[in-house]
Amino acid sequence: MAEKEKISKQKQFFKKIEDIIPATTSMVNELVDLLGVSMDSAYRRLRGETSLTLDEVVILCNHYKISFDSFINLESGNVSFNYTLMDEGLLSFAKYHDSLLKDLKIISTAKEKRITYACEDIPVFHNISLGPIAKFKMFYWMKSILNSPEFEGKQFDPALIPEEFIDRARQIYDLYCLIPSVEIWTDTTIQSTVKQIEFYWESGMFKSKEDALEVCESLKEEMDIVQKQAERSTKYPKPGVPPEYENNYELYFSEIEITNNCVFVNLGETRAVYLGHLSFNTMSTSNIGYCMETEQWLENLKRKSTLISGVAVKHRYQFFRSSLKFVDDLVERIKGS
Repeated sequence: MAEKEKISKQKQFFKKIEDIIPATTSMVNELVDLLGVSMDSAYRRLRGETSLTLDEVVILCNHYKISFDSFINLESGNVSFNYTLMDEGLLSFAKYHDSLLKDLKIISTAKEKRITYACEDIPVFHNISLGPIAKFKMFYWMKSILNSPEFEGKQFDPALIPEEFIDRARQIYDLYCLIPSVEIWTDTTIQSTVKQIEFYWESGMFKSKEDALEVCESLKEEMDIVQKQAERSTKYPKPGVPPEYENNYELYFSEIEITNNCVFVNLGETRAVYLGHLSFNTMSTSNIGYCMETEQWLENLKRKSTLISGVAVKHRYQFFRSSLKFVDDLVERIKGS
């Protein structure tokens, strides 16, 4: 590789990191701390006068969660993914929350930021924002997906979910509200959660009818909050919207089926894609070609969808009325059992 091209690639790599770190953070100090080099050596690397070693690239990629191929042109069609593997137990689920919170902190402090979420299911951020439905979803994920031994043979009991999980979930939701985002829902987005509640009810996994109905009412409240946020084109964690939250939310309805949750993160010149895998695990990459192709797919999906946030009163009302009917029908079946 020619010397000028090498320097250019290294500068592109640092630009990706600068897009991620807060504006108040010094890139030089970051290099000094992470690489254990002097201030002068850090400056020489930033200017391209000293090439990063392979070990240094690995340290920076791991710390900032940048895939190695994100700053080189690959023509082979190969893409490197980071893979978050969940295992059994409460500790693993706590680590998942910690990882999600860490990623959102990085995104929220970036100079430019936007999340685009193609939703097979209700986005996890909404699902963990309210007590009863949040506790049900966590119980369901840990018992039925992760097979956590702590929940083996047990019925749903809100008391089984540690309060620190709910506190951490609230922090995650509050951070998500700070980040401008686009969500693309379909007429089946809410159905997976409704089916989970229905399955637990029909399988005798609720301790009481009252618990099942409380979860249903909490889901309806969650949808009511999303609807109000769509009406204002604004996500907000609490009543009373500070200026930094205004006009940060676009909600689309797609008639095209979405078969997997896909999250696209735009941080200036840096892009990243997060894909759901095996129900609850996550694969992510910042490979340039893959991210560009995903961005184009999402833009095409948006063009074929209906914007139901902001002024689209009729379409928004019809969408949420249709979605909530799934919950209302389940409530009637539970009451009649």
